[in-house]
Amino acid sequence: MDELLGRDGGMAFYWVNVGKTIKEVQSGNFLWAPEASQSETGASTRREHWENVAKVKAGDVIFCYHEKQITDIAIATRDAYSAERPATRSFSEWGNTGNRVDVELRELKTPIHRDDIASDFISLYQQRSVPNLFNREGRINQIYMARLLPDAAAYLLERAHLIEEFETKLVDQEPSKRKLAETTREAIVKARVGQGLFRAELLRVWNSQCSLTGLSNPDLLIASHIHAWTLSNNDQRIDADNGLLLAPHIDRLFDRGLISFDDHGGLLISTSLAQKDRELLALDRYTKLRHISAENREYMKLHRDRHGFKPA
Repeated sequence: MDELLGRDGGMAFYWVNVGKTIKEVQSGNFLWAPEASQSETGASTRREHWENVAKVKAGDVIFCYHEKQITDIAIATRDAYSAERPATRSFSEWGNTGNRVDVELRELKTPIHRDDIASDFISLYQQRSVPNLFNREGRINQIYMARLLPDAAAYLLERAHLIEEFETKLVDQEPSKRKLAETTREAIVKARVGQGLFRAELLRVWNSQCSLTGLSNPDLLIASHIHAWTLSNNDQRIDADNGLLLAPHIDRLFDRGLISFDDHGGLLISTSLAQKDRELLALDRYTKLRHISAENREYMKLHRDRHGFKPA
């Protein structure tokens, strides 16, 4: 799971519910959680959401949630370390020893409200956050810190209008024996928004037509990654085999995991998409990709797995 969550030497991402400790976080620039809680009988209980604090490394990004909003983004300035409970924490059931992370805070100009992201987050990222953030009512679970996948973090950074500031870090964080040429880095960054060489190559491969519908107006075609840019390595981010050329509504359905494709290019439709909507979108008219390569299939399996499409 650590490899899946991005702890391969690169930047990792977390969500922390700071609650009533927000002033302490803002004035002291640190986060703290106990190692365990103590019962009246002396029994010790460890919690996954506390243990996440000990895993934070310098440079990791932490979304700080307070009063139904993400109000700040914290960057860890050093690896987590063992520290005694702050004097301001008086909860008797907590042990005296815990883990602390020193951070640099950045206050968001426009906080991200829980209700504005709940639906998207639950459908796209909830099952891959450790532990789960939201409950069935769309409220935040009573946990301290959750680990996020890079795509969930990118979604939140986009909502905060900060993705451009972090995309270079996402590119440069990948362990590599070779230094990226500036032209390659530029191509990787542009590929995130379906531009540059990635788009040009997809236009060539698909003859400037939508991979599913055949729409041939270039101004309407979107260069879409099969395996999400944020989950891909740098080679995969600019690999045309990891892309489809899609009409806007098909791109949206594919990006949201409401459709996918099988190994033969056959259209798969999520049970989350209502029959009426399927009919309005005329999905019965387009049942198969115009072609699919062996390399496409490898990426498509990752897309199906990510969005919960079961093998036939």
